[in-house]
Amino acid sequence: MDIRKLKYFLSVVDEGSITSAAKKIPIAQPALTRQIRLLEEGLGTRLLDRNHKGVVLTAAGAFLYDNALRLVADFDNVAKKTKAISNGEAGSLSIGITTIHPYIPGISGLISRFRTQYPDIKLSLESMLSGPQTSAILQGSMDAGILFIEPGDEPLLDTLPIGTFRMAVITRRQPGLQGKAPGSLRDLDGAPFIRFKRNSTPGSFDRIDRHLREAGIRPNIVQECHDDITIRGLVATGMGYAIMPSILAAGDDNLIAHELDDLPIYSPLMLAWRRGCKSAEIESLCAVAGEVGQLTSNMT
Repeated sequence: MDIRKLKYFLSVVDEGSITSAAKKIPIAQPALTRQIRLLEEGLGTRLLDRNHKGVVLTAAGAFLYDNALRLVADFDNVAKKTKAISNGEAGSLSIGITTIHPYIPGISGLISRFRTQYPDIKLSLESMLSGPQTSAILQGSMDAGILFIEPGDEPLLDTLPIGTFRMAVITRRQPGLQGKAPGSLRDLDGAPFIRFKRNSTPGSFDRIDRHLREAGIRPNIVQECHDDITIRGLVATGMGYAIMPSILAAGDDNLIAHELDDLPIYSPLMLAWRRGCKSAEIESLCAVAGEVGQLTSNMT
């Protein structure tokens, strides 16, 4: 068993099929199939069951997947740190930040303060959705992330709460949704709904779905998008309503956020890293976050 085979195995599981994984890696499909077979032969057990939809983990495969995430991440982290030391760097830290960070100025303040206090740490930043951030952290291609996630949504992550933001129905101000402001989720029944895809922020997606079901409505989905910024723009055109953090209506006279009593969702903003892998650099970032305090939507 080697790291390359483990990476191939993880890719197949994440993509759901050998065909999709081969395209993403990229590698010829027969070659990838052979690598998976060699991995199974080396371990003496079947890891994947194949069906017409793709692949499904066996019990042994599920165990290997969870541990392979850690092993591959550890290997990549050691390689990255070794290269950093060879380049004379005291340390390095790669951080993902939520795509709506322009609406949460405290994030930029946190990053700026960290860079000022720890100038010798090479810091790399990438704006990413919460779902892809989670995957990148677990796979070891990113050290930490500032993302929206509920405690317990991903048991393989450790988290530090750094802010909480209310979810709201966001509509175009003029003309208003169906000619009036919604007083409850029931008022949205039949109205065009623009929503984010589940893999963007799975936890928030599921919680919104649950509240819609409890309200007894089936959303009239007219468009799905990957990111909130695109959705915000479509709402501003009058295409439909969206359910997003209310801060996204800030600073735009054309948008209004309706915080409804039957939509009591508060999205925690977390600093997250892989469970049990709190490096000195992440420890320093957590310390700075503690100094800054809870982030808010204050745009001033």
